[in-house]
Amino acid sequence: MEPSAIVVSVVACFGVAVALIVVAAVVAARRERQRREALRLWAKRHGWQVVDRPQVEWGRRMPGRNRRGVSLALFGTLGGRPVGIGDYSHTTTSTSTDANGASQTTSTTHHHVAVVVRLRMPRPTVAVHRRGGGSKLWRTLFGDKATAVGYEAFDRAYRVNAPDPRLVRTVLGGPLVAEHVAGRLPDWSVEGDELMTFVPGRIGAPDGIPAQFGPLLRVAELIEAHATAI
Repeated sequence: MEPSAIVVSVVACFGVAVALIVVAAVVAARRERQRREALRLWAKRHGWQVVDRPQVEWGRRMPGRNRRGVSLALFGTLGGRPVGIGDYSHTTTSTSTDANGASQTTSTTHHHVAVVVRLRMPRPTVAVHRRGGGSKLWRTLFGDKATAVGYEAFDRAYRVNAPDPRLVRTVLGGPLVAEHVAGRLPDWSVEGDELMTFVPGRIGAPDGIPAQFGPLLRVAELIEAHATAI
């Protein structure tokens, strides 16, 4: 093939690639506008509020700890409780080196949905997370931390973090621990009167929003029932 023909082919391929990127960006932007408009219409019908870039502190308790990571949130009431759900993102970078010693940095944006339920009274800061492989190995080698609740089935499957381990039992009662062991509850954290969990992705179909609060509302009920009982 003539050198000029090769150049033309390369340029043509590059042009096609650029065109595909532009088309993909336009389609993605259109879908995002449609998604946001659907959320706004749903919120209006149900008496909820939509806020762009809300002034919330949820990002401190989420992967990446991006304080300004919540780009959109909906606020309303479910079961007599104020609730909120928001789109959150953070970006990570990684650097790789090829065989010639050239380095390349790649950025990846991660998306999560924050789900927040307001408690009727502030509670001590506590977080409950299902253990991963590393956490299970650490427990096997070094035993439980002071935040363990003393129930083997729970402590084996979950780790509890709290600034003051003495206050863990004021938040985690027997029924709450039992429902975690049964696998019916999500990971969560509480700070003050804000109880929160999160899942990967973005806020999806508006009609599915209330169902996302179900498990966390149950956590709120159990925490408050325990607080009343002690």
